[in-house]
Formats: sequence, structure tokens, C-alpha cells
Amino acid sequence: MARLAILTAMGVILMLLGNVIPAGRIALVALASLPVCVALMMYGIGWALGVFAVTAALCALLWPGGSAIMYAAFFGYYPVAKSLFERIHNKYICWACKFALYTAVFALYWMLALALFSFTGRELPWYILYPLGAVVFWLYDQAYATLIRFYLVKIARYFE
Repeated sequence: MARLAILTAMGVILMLLGNVIPAGRIALVALASLPVCVALMMYGIGWALGVFAVTAALCALLWPGGSAIMYAAFFGYYPVAKSLFERIHNKYICWACKFALYTAVFALYWMLALALFSFTGRELPWYILYPLGAVVFWLYDQAYATLIRFYLVKIARYFE
């Protein structure tokens, strides 16, 4: 339990840094999902989702806004989703599932931006933003896979 609490605290600290350093907000929110990934590898899906839920709840209470929404809506649970998708042995179906998740989250963000904020969609239309986001999502997934390999090869042995 103590390790899970430490992992949750690490996620909250990374989210705090994302709120303090606006230029690195998206990168730090993405990095805040790494403790969920570590919990997934060490303890399994249930505990990883617990770390995600507690981190998301604490961040929503402490700093409600964009970073907490980004974490809760996509980045926080993505390690679990990635793990489940990568159990599919066909790489095309795996990537189709990942991009289906990306598309669903993109559509949700787009609809919320149009409905709740003064966003009109004329500044940056969806047909430009969606493919750009898809490329960034693919790069994020590749970088995440590299970080997982690094953790498994260099760091995991120190946590046993």
C-alpha cells in the first residue's frame, strides 16, 4: 500500500508541476500517467486503476481545470488501455482500437469545447486538428513504449 501511495503522490506532484509550468503542461500531464503504468506492471490492472482514480480525484479537488480534465479524460488511464489493447496479437486491430479511443476522446473534447466555451471551431477546424493530434498521439504511444522498456530494463529491479 505504501508503494501505491508513493506512486499516487508522484502523479499528483507531476500534475502540480503541470499547473505551475504552463509551457510544459501537456508533457507533465502525460508524465503523470507513468505512476499508473508502474502500478500496472507491479500490481495489476485493479491497483493501477486505483492509482489513476485517486490521482484524478486529488487533482480535480486541488486544481480543477484543464490539466485535471486532460488527465482524467485520457492520459491517466491510457497505460491500462494500452496494456489491454496490446494483448491483441494483430497489430492492425491493436492500432485500430488505440485510434478508436483517440477518436472518441477527440470527439468528446471537440463537442465540449463547442458547447461550453466560446470556441467556434473557425480558429482551428477539426479536419486540421484531428490529423495533427493523431500524429502526436502516435508519437506519444511510441515514446510511452520506449519509457516502459526503459523501466523494465533499468529500473524495475530496484522495486522488487
